Amino acid sequence: MSTPHETQPALFDLEVCERHLLAIAKRDQDRFTGTTIEKHAETVGAVLAAVAAGVPREHIAKLAGISTKTIAGIVERAEANGEIAGWKQRMSRLLGRAAESAAASLAEDLDSGKITPGQKTLTIAILTDKRLLLDGEATSRVEHVQRVTPEQLMEEMKRATVSIT
Repeated sequence: MSTPHETQPALFDLEVCERHLLAIAKRDQDRFTGTTIEKHAETVGAVLAAVAAGVPREHIAKLAGISTKTIAGIVERAEANGEIAGWKQRMSRLLGRAAESAAASLAEDLDSGKITPGQKTLTIAILTDKRLLLDGEATSRVEHVQRVTPEQLMEEMKRATVSIT
């Protein structure tokens, strides 16, 4: 007696179905990761220049008529290829420019009454601190202070021995 699988042919070939699904997924992946737009070198160049200049991705997406996910894909590949600086370097430059710009207009904004003295100075301090942190610089200083009286100093000097070699 035969089993049901032997008497009925398969409805579809699973391998063919898997290949088809992978092909569809690949097309969607290309469409949403920026690989399709890579064919348009002028657009990609403009996107990368804008990203390097610190333009927000939402603004770039609106101007270029592409999604922020596409921009992310373009940027990721450009970083991997060394075409643009990494996120840390770009952010450091952007924070530096922001701190410099805020500091440059500080006196003007204070004089005009646009801001209170603490608002912009706090912003400048935060931007500077974050840039230093990204650049691996020190962002704080720890100082250990020990109070020594003249009597304690004299006692230490008496205990010290001098050796001549």
